[in-house]
Amino acid sequence: MSYLSDEEFEVIAEEVALLSIKEVDDNMVSSFESNIEEYDHYLKMATLFDWLNISKTFVLIHRKTKELIAYMTLSADAIKLTSDEKEVHHISKVPYATVPALKIGKLAVNKNLSELVDRKGYGSFMLELARGFAFEMNVLGIACRFLTVDADIEYNESTPRFYEKNGFVINLCNKSRVPRHTISMRKDIFT
Repeated sequence: MSYLSDEEFEVIAEEVALLSIKEVDDNMVSSFESNIEEYDHYLKMATLFDWLNISKTFVLIHRKTKELIAYMTLSADAIKLTSDEKEVHHISKVPYATVPALKIGKLAVNKNLSELVDRKGYGSFMLELARGFAFEMNVLGIACRFLTVDADIEYNESTPRFYEKNGFVINLCNKSRVPRHTISMRKDIFT
């Protein structure tokens, strides 16, 4: 389930290019502003983290204006599921405590976009691209069943609702009684 329709996805796909952080110059990175200092600082460090194989960062660039629209970081992950959660995903026969996943570590959209680029849907578009990476991992022979994210509620309490609209659910095994900064969430890439 995606928040974007197939038609909306295709419109965005024609307007943008996805690049590795290594393909982007420092001026473009410096122009990015999410209104969250931690996220803006992370993007400036992303090339180092990429080089160290800590995370891989991908940026979305508008083809006409060359604006850096959004970025996301990806890394390997595993997720622990309760018996009930395994049942929901039809994997109750899997005897392992954890199952493989692809983690979205950071996801941010530039708040300073031109009128030509300023539209909604880029965050959801990035989630669909992450799902595509997860499918590619399976094709390469690296098992991946879920996308995971720690939805950041420190800066915006509505962040989990964004992920829920895009098919994510809260992980019961990682649910804290009183979440402090993040809420652990997952999406089965096959649904």
